[in-house]
Amino acid sequence: MKRLLTLFLLTVLLFPVYSQKKVYADYHGIRRTRLYDGEFGEWKYASKMTYSPEKSGVTQLTYNPDLILANGQHNIAAYEYPLVGMQSQYDPDNIEYQVLSAKTAGIDGFFVEWGYIDHTSNTLLQKIQEVAKKYDFEVGVNICDGWLMEKGWHAGTREENVEYFITCMQYLIDNVFTGSTAPIVNGKPVFYLFHDGFTAEEFKTIREYTYTYPDGYPVSGTDKFPNVIMRTTLNPSLTNDVYTPKSPLTQAGSEWVNENKVVPTPWMPERIRTGYHLTPKFHRYASADDCEIFLNAFATTVWRSGYPVKSGFVAPGMNNYGCGGWSTTGKLSYIPRDDGDTYERMWELNLKYKNMLNMIYIGSWNDYTEGHEIEPTVENGDRDLRMTLKYATQFKGETSYDESGITLPLELFKLRKKAEFFTLCGIDGSAYTSDLDKIAMSISDGDYADAESEIEDMKDRFAQLEAGVTSESYHIDAAGLTITGSLNDDGEYVLSNGRTGVTIKDNDLKGKLAAQNYEGYMNFEYWDDTWGKNINIVSGTYKEPRDMFKTIAQLKHEGLGAWKTAKIRLYKENVKYGAESGNSDISFYGDDSKVSKIRNLSFDFTVYSTTSGAVSKSVSETSVRLFMSGKKLNILNAGENARLQIYNAAGGSSVCDMLVTKAVETVDLTSLSSGVYIAFIVSDSQYSSCKFIR
Repeated sequence: MKRLLTLFLLTVLLFPVYSQKKVYADYHGIRRTRLYDGEFGEWKYASKMTYSPEKSGVTQLTYNPDLILANGQHNIAAYEYPLVGMQSQYDPDNIEYQVLSAKTAGIDGFFVEWGYIDHTSNTLLQKIQEVAKKYDFEVGVNICDGWLMEKGWHAGTREENVEYFITCMQYLIDNVFTGSTAPIVNGKPVFYLFHDGFTAEEFKTIREYTYTYPDGYPVSGTDKFPNVIMRTTLNPSLTNDVYTPKSPLTQAGSEWVNENKVVPTPWMPERIRTGYHLTPKFHRYASADDCEIFLNAFATTVWRSGYPVKSGFVAPGMNNYGCGGWSTTGKLSYIPRDDGDTYERMWELNLKYKNMLNMIYIGSWNDYTEGHEIEPTVENGDRDLRMTLKYATQFKGETSYDESGITLPLELFKLRKKAEFFTLCGIDGSAYTSDLDKIAMSISDGDYADAESEIEDMKDRFAQLEAGVTSESYHIDAAGLTITGSLNDDGEYVLSNGRTGVTIKDNDLKGKLAAQNYEGYMNFEYWDDTWGKNINIVSGTYKEPRDMFKTIAQLKHEGLGAWKTAKIRLYKENVKYGAESGNSDISFYGDDSKVSKIRNLSFDFTVYSTTSGAVSKSVSETSVRLFMSGKKLNILNAGENARLQIYNAAGGSSVCDMLVTKAVETVDLTSLSSGVYIAFIVSDSQYSSCKFIR
């Protein structure tokens, strides 16, 4: 018996067994917002569609995320709408929501679609890693080699870019494949290669380079280079209406499989059926049966082999109306979701071979433009997450699972945004950060009952705070606006003739907008004339870089030859009133073809105030004050980053906009011309105003 135990221990020590199976999801980006980033990234897309428009009925795809539709959703480049709303992938609260949502569904990590060090995808990777390390979540990469080698986004010859990517690979070894968030399967890091850029010889140069492996790298043997799973297309055909793919091993090629040691791995099943009979119409589609046949081609070859890591693949469906194939000649592609049936069938097929597989790759967590996301949406709810949890549990050989955590990350996200709202209203929302962090950790640890109880308690506390927040509504129509520009006989402002400036006449309101929290919207109609032409709307801004955050909206024409209604959000954190040319608040610019024009402009604001009891002690103990003494304006109790604004009461023009850096400050107003003025000081979410005669 002692000898048997000794042999068993030696076997474990000399030949470690890595039995834990993993489930990863592809992570697509980058999506941004005006509020957080000053631009939209992949939420925005526009392209002509020249491939068989007479059959598809689609001549162009144009998405303007600045536009708020009648249903309250932004006009994003997607067929389905995220349940959490249009958010920035750079917002740590949103990243936290996605990471925790994935964890509650049994997903072990994200593979970020990544190009190279200097690409914005690397910034996204780093931001996700920062959040993931808090919650025991893995972050890998799907190396999109075509971005470097085919798109022309990075300067250099092919040889120079291969040399550059060796530097990128060293970066990945140091920062992605080493550390607490490293994606480890069978005891070794792994990455997905999208396989649309490097030749086999180029990748061989990258693979065979002698890299430096840091302390903490999880592999101690001689072959330390990460395992590579490679997207492999199967070039299927239809034979008697039967979907017939080629062999993955043949398609990948021996120079990749044998020399570069990659493992052929599925991606989205190729769509080759004509789909003009579908609603909406598509150029190509694949059925759920086709998806099963596609996966079986890997199951009967690659999955039965002795490769060091073998990955299955699942996807919920596909609808790429958000991008139309990413080019003017792209094809509209479709795989039906069928209320989750396609996703379920793909999971079931993978489970038939689970003893052969080490991991499952989900395509994808959030590719909204191609429409194969499993992140909760308005249309599908959290159905795909519940199904993922069910099948991930079976794949990993676990005996039970708990669905009760799936809705909690969204509740936490809403609470974090409510705390931000309170801070803007003058209530110290940061006082609740530690409580919200505790909820996040409870979710991450799977303590869902505790997390739910903590969420309900926080909702009650926030409801009490919200009772101390009041609001006033303002509607500003044309009579309350000063509009400069080219006005035609039909009452339309022709933007192509130069800048059209818009100024709100009500200075008391503008003072409140500067000093208090508000929710604002600008409404108008614009003439949509020629596809690709833009209407640009800008304002002053407090944020840097100014050239990015000054943009309130950019609307690309669809070429409709018709009037369209626009509703645009005005963000408190971004918009600085009275800072445009001629002291106007907002400027419109059109193109030079004299077809851009607007009419029926108005604004709606909801301005929030707090009662003294609702304001946190740290804010209410000191109140900022303004008063005149002779020709000087005196400021008392100014907090950090206080801002002074002075308007001419008659014309509404701004005559002073400055930061106040001292708690007690005096401003000399001798240089002001005679007139009536209104001064506002904003400090630590408090404000004071005074009217004076000069």
